[in-house]
Amino acid sequence: MTPAQLHAFVTVAQVNNFTTAALMLGISQSAVSHAIKSIEKDLGVDLFFRGKAEIVLTEVGSNILIKAHSILGLFESIKHTANEIKSVQQGVLKIGSFGPSFSAKLLPIILSEYQMRYPNIKVYIEEGEDHKVKEWVAARKVDLGCIILPESELDHIYLTTDTLSVVLPVNHPLAVKTQVNLNELREFPFILTEGTTGKMVTELFKQSKIEQNIIYNNVQIISMLSMVSYGAGVSITAELAIPSELEGKLGAYLIKPMFPVVKREIGLAMQNMHHLSPAAAAFVKTATTLERAGKLKPQCLSPQ
Repeated sequence: MTPAQLHAFVTVAQVNNFTTAALMLGISQSAVSHAIKSIEKDLGVDLFFRGKAEIVLTEVGSNILIKAHSILGLFESIKHTANEIKSVQQGVLKIGSFGPSFSAKLLPIILSEYQMRYPNIKVYIEEGEDHKVKEWVAARKVDLGCIILPESELDHIYLTTDTLSVVLPVNHPLAVKTQVNLNELREFPFILTEGTTGKMVTELFKQSKIEQNIIYNNVQIISMLSMVSYGAGVSITAELAIPSELEGKLGAYLIKPMFPVVKREIGLAMQNMHHLSPAAAAFVKTATTLERAGKLKPQCLSPQ
């Protein structure tokens, strides 16, 4: 089987349709069908259940899809290595991000420096929850992934440390306090954010044996900030998750330090530090240089 055939297989599996896959790949439907049949003939198994309305991966097809992503990732790495040897500063870099803390704060700082040095490398960002990003890195669907540390299965570098903070309406009874004790929040309606931060807060309440009155669950950061500003409740979020353009606008909401202090380390993960594509290796080097220079610390990422 060839890389082109594997690419056709992965594309068909993504859209569950031969015609759509052919359009995405820029080839004929018969060429796509032939590619899939060739793989099935080579392997001696059916990759798809073919129905009238759509096609669906078989169980073995689902397992092979994971391997196909990994193989295609290795092919990309080989091509990038060849480009590096020829001193061609171009390529593609795919980065997975667990959310606003990285995408809105850290990534722009790193990308600004990276794209200044490597302007011809195309960078693609895909967002998902922390566990999803780890799966993408492990399957080589992305070259690098921003994750919460510690991490034992993937190679990684440290980027920065984030802190959980309390979000209050400006006229809230707790607004006069310099810091807010977690136990003090039990008296007020609570808005729980989505993703990694929401899970951290849920676990924090559980460990502290606090029964919190959660009135809204799995809410996006922007929606949560709007709800708090209208007095719907209080919340806890990661400091770096608050969009820069909204920080300091105290007419809408207040950000208060939380006690006890809860921090989380943010890192950049990769499947193997020693087998990165040139584009990914350059990004890791850029991020490491910025971290060592202190340019990824929270106080450096907020408006002055």
